[in-house]
Amino acid sequence: MSVSSDNQPLDNLESFFNRVVLGNGYIGSYYRMVKVFADIMQRNNIEFFAHSGTMLGCVRHRGIIPWDDDVDVMVEECFEERLAACIPDFEAHGICLKKDCLNGLYQFYTTSKTNKDICPADLYLQIDVFIGRREVIDGELVLHYKSDYFKKSFPKRYIEVADLYPLREYQFGPLKIMGIGNYEGYFSRSGFKTDEAIVMRHMNFDHFLPEIEVLKAQGVYPIREPKYLHWRHEIPLEDVDLNVVEKPPENAGKKIVLTYGTFDLFHVGHVNILKRLRAMGDALYVGISSDEFNAGKGKKSFYSFEERKQILLASKYVDYVFPEHTWEQKAEDIVKYNIAVFGMGDDWRGKFDELSSLCEVVYLDRTENISTTDVKNALSGISKEKIKNLEESLHSSLELVLNLAASVGGKKI
Repeated sequence: MSVSSDNQPLDNLESFFNRVVLGNGYIGSYYRMVKVFADIMQRNNIEFFAHSGTMLGCVRHRGIIPWDDDVDVMVEECFEERLAACIPDFEAHGICLKKDCLNGLYQFYTTSKTNKDICPADLYLQIDVFIGRREVIDGELVLHYKSDYFKKSFPKRYIEVADLYPLREYQFGPLKIMGIGNYEGYFSRSGFKTDEAIVMRHMNFDHFLPEIEVLKAQGVYPIREPKYLHWRHEIPLEDVDLNVVEKPPENAGKKIVLTYGTFDLFHVGHVNILKRLRAMGDALYVGISSDEFNAGKGKKSFYSFEERKQILLASKYVDYVFPEHTWEQKAEDIVKYNIAVFGMGDDWRGKFDELSSLCEVVYLDRTENISTTDVKNALSGISKEKIKNLEESLHSSLELVLNLAASVGGKKI
């Protein structure tokens, strides 16, 4: 019989652990769901942070707790209206809101029926979004559950605002998410421990209870053995397939226009071509070069893929953005998205004519005297001395404006 570092029997514990830990496919699907969820929250400027068991997982396992079957996050009440407004965005990506949620709780779920890219197997995944409300407890400003039910059930599970902010970035499996800046006080009040673990699940758990009693009698439960206490699923980034995050909007029967580009250092030339392309149909899809694809072409963008994506999605002319990984994927994308018009700038004229067998191909004149290359060249030509002179000029201009404003107001600076 194997023993722990405390000379305790491990045979039963190891067997129990191997059966209670969830599989890589299940946990990998959760990471995909969290990635899509985080993208939508970021796109809508909604700040969230890890909470409850997910916060404990960030600290103790650097990921999802191996046997946990949901993800918990919290959003301050000031963001609730914005969260409610983007529910259609979540549902367009197969992340659906459960009906009859408690006040102060948004429960989002995904299954293979709502989005097979996130959840290819017959699984049920859930993210609980708790709304946090500020109040004063024992003279301290804290963030507590808005929900009366959870507040009564967990009266001490509040976070002092001074401990919460600034939020801290934590490793979460292959992802990184924000969490509580200083979690010690929150963990202590909540009964969360980093030096021992108890096994809890929301579903399919009762049949483990008799075995847990046996482990307690053997002295190996709660779990303190480091091998199991800090265990986590080692899921490579590529296995999570984080690029499979966007489910295109429903555009059945609509005329969809498609274009591609890097769209770095977004400028008026980009605006003009997107505006003209959007006018050719009912929706505009844009494939933007991934950072890896750019590297393969010997290029490096000033903005990352995610940043360029957010900039494009902020444009009223763009309906959907996805990554371009290879030159060859254009034909596949035209078929996949049922594209009616493929459009590019006239510097690509003639290079995509072979796609005309799949859809209409157009080349548009570019805006004169502006390009990303021109912007980069202009920026690279600015010396430190010129920047210093510009700063001095701006300071002088600001001083002049302030003096004029004071003069008009009858005051003297």
